[in-house]
Amino acid sequence: MLYGGGINLKTLENFDLPQQLEGFRENLIPSLKPSSLIIPYNTTTSLTASKFAGYPYLPKNQLHPKDSDGNYMYLLAQINFSESTFPATFPNQGLLQIFISKNLCTPEHQVVELLWQQDYKIRYYPTLLPESDLIHDFSYLETLNTFPIENEKGILFIPNVEPVSATDYRVERYFKKPLSQYGIINDDERTLEDIYFERYLGADHKIGGYPYFIEYDLRENSEFLQSYDTLLLQIVTNDEHGINYGDTGVLKFFINQEKLMNLDFSNVYFHAEQY
Repeated sequence: MLYGGGINLKTLENFDLPQQLEGFRENLIPSLKPSSLIIPYNTTTSLTASKFAGYPYLPKNQLHPKDSDGNYMYLLAQINFSESTFPATFPNQGLLQIFISKNLCTPEHQVVELLWQQDYKIRYYPTLLPESDLIHDFSYLETLNTFPIENEKGILFIPNVEPVSATDYRVERYFKKPLSQYGIINDDERTLEDIYFERYLGADHKIGGYPYFIEYDLRENSEFLQSYDTLLLQIVTNDEHGINYGDTGVLKFFINQEKLMNLDFSNVYFHAEQY
């Protein structure tokens, strides 16, 4: 039997929890969501492959997206959904692209929120054209030394199931009160909040699942922002992967689940933050 997001009943029953959190299993089971963790690696990819950075799939009859200043944007991520299995609400074919402006690569503020796609652009191609119909010459793009991803990377996807993350505004819903109000729960005098932040911070590159916030989830006090209930993509600073946004920051893109299932990527909430 399958539950929301395609999670099998067996997965719910066998969901792995640290021993210290076993007493909260029944609280967390309803929060479980599937995700696809992303593992980047250095390589040169094809124009249709999933990747971070590099050159995009771009049909000859399409214009390269430009930002609010009229400058070309750069490919942040490209996901070919036919290459792996993703959470049930995501497509099983087609190509998703996220472009960002160089204006977003050197953030001046701790938090950046955008709703209109002037300085980022989401594109989705339900079917792909042959190589002969694609642009191959991207010499018009300037080298950008401030881009958060230092060089083109192939990406692998690992299916995952995760409970609500420690900084998602919904965590209090499942624990019935803020984590900070729980006291010490194990012999080494760590609190529930300590253990949960250590295990379920959610600070991974991922599609689906729950997000990671450095400060707090701004959706908490906004019914409007709560409609962006699905994590489309998250990319976090990781020196080993050659990825760094601002001062150890994170890039997130959210979408409404119903719009995602209808393949409508016209309304995506961009949230970036740094320390």
